[in-house]
Amino acid sequence: MCGGMQFKRKKVQQDLGLLEPEDELIAVYFPNPKAALLVDEATGLWLPWGRRKEQAGDWPEGGWARAESLAKPYWTRWEPEPLMIHPVRWMEKDPSRRTHWFDLEPGQGIRCIRLHKAEGSPLYIVTVPATGDFKAEIHDRMPEIGVR
Repeated sequence: MCGGMQFKRKKVQQDLGLLEPEDELIAVYFPNPKAALLVDEATGLWLPWGRRKEQAGDWPEGGWARAESLAKPYWTRWEPEPLMIHPVRWMEKDPSRRTHWFDLEPGQGIRCIRLHKAEGSPLYIVTVPATGDFKAEIHDRMPEIGVR
């Protein structure tokens, strides 16, 4: 599926802007109750990643949406908007809890849906069935990767 991501953003410079801003990596992990995903680096828009079971609300629990379920009426009541986020890489843990990071190529992104009728307009990572070694060794689902 996807348990974490790293996003690149420009580090804010405090020195009168004389130097080029450096990039910094921001790590986000779904188990963190304050997990948010970077939607737009230009505006600095971060939105919550899904809903935790202890969080009040009637929208779906978790942070993932199966691609094959998006055409069903289940999601429509929250007015989902498809969008792409652009992390540098994403992470999943295998059955023995070892961490595996997967870099995205320039121009690639991860497909999400934004629920406009849920509090905070949370994002859900769209997942697809995994194949090959990923399925055999890590997980049976993975994020849907696309191009900008």
